[in-house]
Amino acid sequence: MGDKFQLIHDVSPGTTGWTVKVVVAEKFSPRVAQRSPTKYQNLTLMDSDGSTVQATLYGQNITAFQDELLLGKTYLISNALVKETNAEYKAKSGEIQWTILGRTRIRRVEENNSNLLISTYSFTDFEDLPKYMDSNVDISVIGMIIDIKPRRIIQTRFGKECQVQDLVLVNKRFDTVLLTMWETFVDNECKYICQNLRKKLILIGKHLKVTSFNGLSISTKADSSFFIDGEFELVEEFKSWGHTNSEIIDNMISEKHYLTSTPSKLSSKLSVPTAEKDFTEIKNIQGLKTMKQFFWIKEKASVKVLNQTYWYMSCNNCNKISSENYGDIYPCVFCKCTDAKAIPRAKVYMQLTDPTGFINATAIGNPAEYFLQSNAEILMNQTLIPTAASMRLSMDEDEIFYVKAITQELSPDCKFEILFIVNPSQIAGDKNKGKAPVEHIGNRFDGEIPSSLLGLNFLESLQLQENNLAGSIPGFNQSSLREFKVSYNNLSGKIPHTGILQSIGLSSFVGNQDLCVAPTPTACSSLNDSSDPPNSNKKNPFFSSTLVVVDVIVLVVLLIFVIIYYKKYKNLKKQMKRKNSVQVDEEKLYTYLT
Repeated sequence: MGDKFQLIHDVSPGTTGWTVKVVVAEKFSPRVAQRSPTKYQNLTLMDSDGSTVQATLYGQNITAFQDELLLGKTYLISNALVKETNAEYKAKSGEIQWTILGRTRIRRVEENNSNLLISTYSFTDFEDLPKYMDSNVDISVIGMIIDIKPRRIIQTRFGKECQVQDLVLVNKRFDTVLLTMWETFVDNECKYICQNLRKKLILIGKHLKVTSFNGLSISTKADSSFFIDGEFELVEEFKSWGHTNSEIIDNMISEKHYLTSTPSKLSSKLSVPTAEKDFTEIKNIQGLKTMKQFFWIKEKASVKVLNQTYWYMSCNNCNKISSENYGDIYPCVFCKCTDAKAIPRAKVYMQLTDPTGFINATAIGNPAEYFLQSNAEILMNQTLIPTAASMRLSMDEDEIFYVKAITQELSPDCKFEILFIVNPSQIAGDKNKGKAPVEHIGNRFDGEIPSSLLGLNFLESLQLQENNLAGSIPGFNQSSLREFKVSYNNLSGKIPHTGILQSIGLSSFVGNQDLCVAPTPTACSSLNDSSDPPNSNKKNPFFSSTLVVVDVIVLVVLLIFVIIYYKKYKNLKKQMKRKNSVQVDEEKLYTYLT
C-alpha cells in the first residue's frame, strides 16, 4: 500500500480533500439499532501502518454498497463523514469513526495486502481454549471445516427464539472443536459452508468466545468476523496439509468420533485450578442472586433422594425433553428439526458438600454418567430403586466440580447445574500421574492391550512390540502420546481412526497379520511385507512347507496300506469260497455212498 495517500490518523473531523487507501479487515453482519428501527453495518478498515478505523453504513446504503467493500480487499476511500465517537463507545470503537454515505467515493485497487491483514491475528491453539472458558476474552482460531450439524432453534432465558448451527473444526494435530454459529451467521456463512462442505474449507474466525455449553466449545459474538478460504499463505499451507492427510480426515468424517465426548476426554482438556485458594467455598454461593456465574468447587457428592428418575427421553439434536419412544424419528417442537431421534439422556439430582455447607445441584449427560458410573441406556432399563450395587450413589473422596449458577424465573434463588466433574488425579497439576512411559518390549506378554491405559491422560510413550498380544487396539488419542509401537504381535481388526494413531508411522504396526487400515495410504496388505524381527516367535515358512509334505506322505502311505489290505481280503475271500465248495462236494459223495 503506497505512501502517496493519507493515513487514517491524518484524517479528522473537518479534514477535506483526503483519500485513504485501506483494506477491509473486518465486515460484520447488519444489525438493528437498540434505540431505533434503523439498520446498520460496521466495518473495520486498516491502512498500511496497521492503524484501524470503524466505518458504518446505515439503512439503504448497506444494500447499495453490498458489492463493494468486500472483506480482505483494498480500496481508495474519500469523502466519508468523519466524526468523533460518542464517549460511551470510544473504548471499543476508537476516537474517530467514519460513516459511509451515498456521496462517499470508493474505488477498488487490485492489491494483495493479505500478509498485512493476517499479521494482526493472534490465533489460539485448540489445546489452550480451556484457559478462556466462560470468560470475556476474545479469541481467534483457524481450522478446517469437516462437518456441519443441522440448523436448530433454541430459546434463550429471555424467551427469544434464536437459530444456531454447529461446525466441526480440525487443526493440524487432528484435534477437533465445535464452533456454534448464531443468528445471521447461520443465514450467511453457514449457508455458504453447506453448499461447499466437500471442499474442506479453511475458516479463520475473530472475536469468538469459549463456552462450557454442551461441553467445551467456541461460539460467535455480535462482532465476530470470518474469512472462509481467504487468500492467505496460511490458508494455502493448511489446504496442502489437508490434501496430504485426506485419508485420515475422510475417516474422521465417516466415523464421527468427534461428536461424542466422554467425561475423561472433556476433563483432560479443562484448565482446572490446582491451588486451594482458587476453589470457591459453598458458603460463598449459597443464596446467590446473580444472573449467571461459574465456579470451581472441591467437595464430596451424594444422592440423597433415591426415588428419582435417573434419565429422560430427549431430542438427539437439542437435548430437550421428548414424549416419543426410544429410537422414534419425529419433528422436535423445540429445535424444529424434522427428523429428530428420541434417545435417553442421564440426569441425577445430588447434594454437594464441603466443610462450609452444602448445595443441591443437577448433573445432566456426561457428568451424570460419570457420577453414577453408568450410562443412559442402562439407567433407562433400571426398574428398581437403585442401590450402591447397581450404580454409584456417593463419592468417598473429594472431586472437583465446575458448577453453573442460574437464576430461576419464579424464585429469587439460583439453581445449580454441574457441567464437569474432574478427578483430582486427572488434572495437569498432578505432575507425576501418567507421565512415566509404558514399555514392555519382547516380554512375550499375551492377552489384549488394557483399555484402562486410555485413562492415562499424560501418557507419553507406549511400546509393546514383540509380544503375543491379541485383539484390537484401543482408541488412544492422548495429545501427550509421542511414541507408540505395537509391531510384531497378533493384533487384529482396524486401527482406530484417532488423530494420534493415524499420525504414527507404518513401522509401529508391522508384523500383525490381521491388522487392517494402515495409518497411511499404503494398503493393509503391506503391513506384513517387512521381514520378521530377530528371535520372532512367528512360524518359519520352511517349517510350514515341510509339515505339508509330511502330511501328504503319511496320507499316501495310509492309502497304500488300505489297498494292500483290500487285495489280501479279496484273495482270502476267494480261498474261503473254494474251501466251502470242496466241503459241499465231499458231503454229497458221502450221502451217495451211504
